[in-house]
Amino acid sequence: MTNRLGGPLVGALVGLAAAALGAVFLTGGGFDARVLAIAAGSVLVTAAVAFIAGKSITAPAAAAPLQPPPFAPAPGTGAASGAIPVGQLQDSARAAQNAADRTVLVETCVWMRDRATSPALAQHLDGAFAKVGVAQVDATGQRFDPAVHEAGSTVAARGPADEGIIARTEQIGYTDRGRILRHPIVTVYRGQGVRA
Repeated sequence: MTNRLGGPLVGALVGLAAAALGAVFLTGGGFDARVLAIAAGSVLVTAAVAFIAGKSITAPAAAAPLQPPPFAPAPGTGAASGAIPVGQLQDSARAAQNAADRTVLVETCVWMRDRATSPALAQHLDGAFAKVGVAQVDATGQRFDPAVHEAGSTVAARGPADEGIIARTEQIGYTDRGRILRHPIVTVYRGQGVRA
C-alpha cells in the first residue's frame, strides 16, 4: 500500500525532515556539518518509519492536481465512513478555543463586577452581561437547594413556613446561558426562633 506526501503520518514526518533540512540552509553562519548531520538523521528516521509503516514517501505526479477529500457522510447514516476534512477539525478546535476564551473573559468580568465601586462601571458590566447571556442570581426568597446555592450562614426562622427558605443573598451568583458559573452564597432560615 502506498500513500503520497499528504498522508497524515508520512506527511508529518516528511514535513519534519524538510524543516530540519531548511534549518541547514537558514543558519546564517554558513555550512555547519553538525547541523547537516542532524538534518540527515531526521531524513533517515523519516525514511525508516515510512518503510516500517509500509508507506511510500514519493511525491504526487505533477500532472495530477491535489483534490479535496470526497464528502464524508454524517456518522450513523449507514454509509461508509471517510476521513474527517481538515477544515472541520480546525473549526472544531477553533470553537473549543473560542469557548475557553469566552469563559475566561466572563469570569474576569464577574470578578471586576464584584469589585466595582463605580455605579456607572457596575451598570455597564450588567448591560454587557445581559447582551451575552450572563445573568445574576439573587436567590432571596427561594427554597434552599444545595445543588444551586451555597450556604454561608443560617438565621432563626420566623415560623415553620420559613424553614429552608433563603433569608438573603450574601454574594450574588452568576449563570452563563443557563450554566452555573458561580453559586450564590446565601443565608438560610433554620429552626424556629424563641418567642417571648
